[in-house]
Amino acid sequence: MQDIPRKKISFHDLDLVLMHHRQWLESKGKLGKRAELKGIDLSGRELFGVILTQAVIQDVNFCGANLRTSNFQGASIRGCRLSQAHIQWSILTGAILEGCDVTRANLQFAEISSATLIDVDLSGAFFHNAYLTKAALQRANLTGTNLRYSTWESAVLEHVNLTDSTIQLADFSNATLREIDFHNAQIFNTNFNNTHLSNVDLSGATLKNVNFQDAHQNLP
Repeated sequence: MQDIPRKKISFHDLDLVLMHHRQWLESKGKLGKRAELKGIDLSGRELFGVILTQAVIQDVNFCGANLRTSNFQGASIRGCRLSQAHIQWSILTGAILEGCDVTRANLQFAEISSATLIDVDLSGAFFHNAYLTKAALQRANLTGTNLRYSTWESAVLEHVNLTDSTIQLADFSNATLREIDFHNAQIFNTNFNNTHLSNVDLSGATLKNVNFQDAHQNLP
């Protein structure tokens, strides 16, 4: 991902943006102003519980930032860097993430249901107990991720790389998996019940107590 220069924003100016955005949300657009964060550097910042529901966020550097319990529901997040960010217990329901670097981020207990992730690099990310019900992932890199206890029920994954990932006690029931690379993945006690599997590569993967009951498989 190209590292473009980003400007710093003061705590005061950021607080004003968040205050106006809160007014915009509470008044349903009649007061305040929708937050538009573009080309700024928020790396390492303390952003615990920040509310950016339906915000427009582009080319923002969140690397290493504390975003625990933040709310990005319905937000547009494009070209952002979230490497090693702390995103635990955050809400990204219905958000759109495109062209983002989320490598080695902590997404424990994050609510990512019905979100759309396109060309997102999530390699090395921690998805323990994350919820991705009905999420849509296209051309996403999940190499070396930890998906323990994560929920992917009815999600749609296309051209997703899960090489060397750890998938334990996860739920992919009723999901659609097309062109998925599970090469060398560790898959234990995971539910693929009624999952649609098309061109899924399981070469070198270790599978134990995996439920493929009623799955529809078209493996290479």
